[in-house]
Amino acid sequence: MDVERAGGKQMTRTGQDADHLALSPAQQRLWFLQQLDPRSTQYNVCVGYELRGALDVALLRRALTEVVARHDALRTSFPSERGRPRVRIGTPEEAVPLPYTDLSGDPAPRSRAAEFAAVQVDRPFDLAADAPVRAHLLGLGPDRHILLLTLHHIVVDAWSLQIVVAELGALYSGHVRGEAVELPVPEAQYADYATWQRGLLRGEHLERELAHWDGFLAGAPAVLDIPTDRPRSSATSPAGDELPAPVPPAVAERLHRLAADLRCTMFVTTLTAFMMLLARWSGTHDIVVAVPVAGRAKPEFHSTVGFFVNTVPLRGDLSGDPTFRQAAARIGAATLDALEHDSVPFDMLVDGLGVPRNPTCNPIAQVGFQLLRTPHRAEATRWHDVEVAEWDEVRQQVTRLDLEMHLLDTSAETLETLLCYRTDLFDPSSAEQLAAAYQALLAEVVTDPDRPLSKLSVPSRRAGEADQENTENGGM
Repeated sequence: MDVERAGGKQMTRTGQDADHLALSPAQQRLWFLQQLDPRSTQYNVCVGYELRGALDVALLRRALTEVVARHDALRTSFPSERGRPRVRIGTPEEAVPLPYTDLSGDPAPRSRAAEFAAVQVDRPFDLAADAPVRAHLLGLGPDRHILLLTLHHIVVDAWSLQIVVAELGALYSGHVRGEAVELPVPEAQYADYATWQRGLLRGEHLERELAHWDGFLAGAPAVLDIPTDRPRSSATSPAGDELPAPVPPAVAERLHRLAADLRCTMFVTTLTAFMMLLARWSGTHDIVVAVPVAGRAKPEFHSTVGFFVNTVPLRGDLSGDPTFRQAAARIGAATLDALEHDSVPFDMLVDGLGVPRNPTCNPIAQVGFQLLRTPHRAEATRWHDVEVAEWDEVRQQVTRLDLEMHLLDTSAETLETLLCYRTDLFDPSSAEQLAAAYQALLAEVVTDPDRPLSKLSVPSRRAGEADQENTENGGM
């Protein structure tokens, strides 16, 4: 059916019109995991934005409703029929709730807001019945608000959130000015992507891609043997914590210069340093790291909201005691190779290669790495006369891998590391040691990128374990 909405006229599928639509393979996986544990919040996504200025709540609610109306994914639920998920898309005319909680009378409103956000992110979604988007507005004081958006990962990824927030700001600003807003119509809806992807992942293409990955991963270690504080258990927990730390501005600036000198990206430069650290800590020179990729190969999907992101395993060969410069060349080539073959969803790759599932850890890769370009964090944006900035107090105490190293690359001198770790495996002190070791290694390689791996001053194991081992072997 055709629907008129802010931003133009576009095709949408609702109710029974969507009954024939299928989930994408990635959505199918998340739906299955939610059926296994309906109380799980592991795939909840919560973001916050601090709004400073005279806010028109009614117009914000109107703009939010219009954004949701533009994107079918944000109105999709997944009822089950005979044990199989179906796609049901809600009508675009329904207003999106935006409840308001006034915290201005609290002696510490910002702390209360952080506590409120923690409760919101810990509320599970009923994928069969709930709308996949929850919004809440917190009042901190005169002209001070926090907008919380909580979504299920089955309908959104980081790219999609940027689309949502940009459109929300454009629509709100236009409404405040009393102007009609005509946003570009999304070229495709997520159902179009799911249909295209399922058509792609079969026959010769799928066989060719699986054959490539079979060769790429041949002989790779099943588990990266990083020392943990507690042994792995079949009763794994997604409970996690995160450790943010700024990179010194001088080191950040030199890393950008080093990347230019090496003729590689900041991603490859910082990933190479992380892989070298993992090699020292694990005692192996064959490192496999999980890396998220956007998954939007076709331009028509660039303006579509949905769950596109995929995970690809990157394998680093650090044999032969390479220098940082040599390692970066190897890992850069491996990265280009992997990104040319990123169309197979990770779980389909695991099943297609016959990789055994181990209840104690993630298959193929247990450590993740991501570099995010975040220039928008450098300065606040404006929605008409309201200043908007990301609110960093949203904390989700879960992680999907043993360790995840995220880098936020905001400017030439502003770089931040964020280490996420499983709390059933690692103590905070161990995470702090690893994060500090990574920062020290970054500082070392920008000083001398031609120093061999064996000559780096980063310890080969956590200091406590090394001391214990030396004691047990008479100091040898």
